[in-house]
Amino acid sequence: MTTTGTQVKLELREMYDQLAANYDAIYRTPAGQYFMNRKIDTMLKLAAFPQGSRLLEVGCANGVYTFALARLGFQMTGLDLSPECVHTATQQAERVGLTHINFTVGDAEALSQFDDNTFDGVISFSTLRYVPNLAKAIRELYRVLRPGGIAVVDFPNKRSPWFTFMKPLLTGQTHIHDHQYTTGQIKRMLQEAGFRKVSLRRILYTPKTIPGWALPAMKVIDYVGERTPGFNQFASIIVAGGHK
Repeated sequence: MTTTGTQVKLELREMYDQLAANYDAIYRTPAGQYFMNRKIDTMLKLAAFPQGSRLLEVGCANGVYTFALARLGFQMTGLDLSPECVHTATQQAERVGLTHINFTVGDAEALSQFDDNTFDGVISFSTLRYVPNLAKAIRELYRVLRPGGIAVVDFPNKRSPWFTFMKPLLTGQTHIHDHQYTTGQIKRMLQEAGFRKVSLRRILYTPKTIPGWALPAMKVIDYVGERTPGFNQFASIIVAGGHK
C-alpha cells in the first residue's frame, strides 16, 4: 500500500506532538549543544544575515533553534506542522521572556499565512528531509523570501554511512519517512525553484547522541574530516544556501 502525502504528514504530526515537551532535551547535552552550534555557525557563514533580519524557521519543533537565533538578535517566526510543538514553544517563549517570537502551525508545502516577499531569510533544519513534496516546499521557501533574501536548509547526506547503517546498528533507531540526498540533488532542486548562487557545505561526523567524554575526539574528527578531500564526502549533514 502506497503512503500518501496526507498520511505522511498525519504520522509526522502525531509523532512530534508526542515529542513536543522533550524534543529539546538532547540539545541540552554537550554533544547536542555542539551539534546545534555547528549548524548555526554554518548557516551564518552561508548567509551572513545582519542582526535584526526577519527570519522564518520552517520546522521549528519546540523552538530550540528559534530561541538560539532570537538571542543572536534576529526577528524570528517559527513554523511547525505539530500544534503541540507550537504550543510548547509559545509557552517556553513566555517563560524566558522572548514573547516577540511568533510561533505558528503550518505546512512547509503551503506557507499560505505568509505573503510573497515577506522574509529576509528562511531557514530549515532537519525538516525538509521528511516533506512528501519537496519541490513544492522549496518553491514556497522561495516565494516568501524577499528579493535578495537567502534560504539556508539542511539535509542528511546520502553518502554518509550514519543514517542507513551506523545509526540503526548503534542506536536501534530509524526515523519515519526520512530521505537522504546528495549535494548534486540538493543543488539541482534549489536551482529549479529559482535560487541562484547556491553554496553547499558538508559538516559533522558527530551525532547528537554521543556521550560527553567522546566529544573532544569527535570534534577532532569533524575538523579533519570536513577538510580532507574524499573523506569529506561522507560527513553526515549537507547545509545549502541559495539567494533569491
